[in-house]
Amino acid sequence: MVKSYSVYDRILGSLTVAGMGDGMGGATEAMSTDEIKKKFGGLVTKFEDPFDNKIAYGNFVAEVTDDASQMYEMAKMMVKEKGDLTVQGAADALVIWSESYPKYFPRNAGPTTSHVIKELKEGADPEEVGKVGLLYGRGTSNGAAMRVAAAGLVHPGDLEGAVQTAVIMTKPSHGTQHAYSGACAIACAIAEAMTEQANVFTIIKAALYGAKRGEEIGLKEARIATGVRLYDKLLEGITIGLDATDMEDCIAKLEARIGNGGEIQPSVACAMGLFVFACGDPHQTILGGANIGGDTDTIACIAGMVAGAYSGYEALRKDWVELFEQANPALDFKAVSKDLAAIAESRM
Repeated sequence: MVKSYSVYDRILGSLTVAGMGDGMGGATEAMSTDEIKKKFGGLVTKFEDPFDNKIAYGNFVAEVTDDASQMYEMAKMMVKEKGDLTVQGAADALVIWSESYPKYFPRNAGPTTSHVIKELKEGADPEEVGKVGLLYGRGTSNGAAMRVAAAGLVHPGDLEGAVQTAVIMTKPSHGTQHAYSGACAIACAIAEAMTEQANVFTIIKAALYGAKRGEEIGLKEARIATGVRLYDKLLEGITIGLDATDMEDCIAKLEARIGNGGEIQPSVACAMGLFVFACGDPHQTILGGANIGGDTDTIACIAGMVAGAYSGYEALRKDWVELFEQANPALDFKAVSKDLAAIAESRM
């Protein structure tokens, strides 16, 4: 942990660790843990080259994909709207992302976001388009959680503020009770992690509160989608993290009992389970995400948001940070963190 409390340091830590998780997981995405071990000679322990990964093909070592780049654009829109994000602003951030990152769009756009962006560009109502169903995975994929960092970062200790902003951020794309639940769980975990007195236990409690509160709002306002309840999976993921004997045991149990695909329920549950097992350590948290298999980059990114807000930027390995920042010159996390910190401090 950092020696002195700094809102800016926590915000920059959250964005940076999320980005590093995305970059680290890009090399292992869509692989099983067994395939990861065979390819890299064991579990990955550092950034690896994603040169032959079909999803991150052409990326540099430590380069992000859609996850952290969407998180960044949503954070910039939060700044543009002075901390009071609107549904239209959230929708605009998605469209801006699609037009600003030709390397990631449409290549990396998920099963929800790819449809939503097309429809938003055609004039769809951002208040309603996220409620469209009729396709497997639409509205229940993990995109709602992977870009939600700023919702928690601008509300240190304010769980209800984090919930309301996370819902606004989620509404244009993932208008379901599951997505609201997952986005609010992570936003609340980050909001609590941003406080000086936070510990792993209080962050767990905040995540569970957010999951329950988000679901409650979703059941009233959103489309009721099929699928298991996120709160129950989150609680199970946390329990696995508490009970695991080592990292391999943790990721094996998470995959077997939770899953590691692109749905929001397993992604959020695995992310928090890994955070708990790592006792909040940012490096171990994202390594767990990169090794769990499946949607590794998204799971590591989501987990990294929470772990980075808890640890702060100054606690991070300098060699990892240097490599990450060199690989991602388009992501000015320091500038947006200063602006987000000004908003957060005005609310404390």
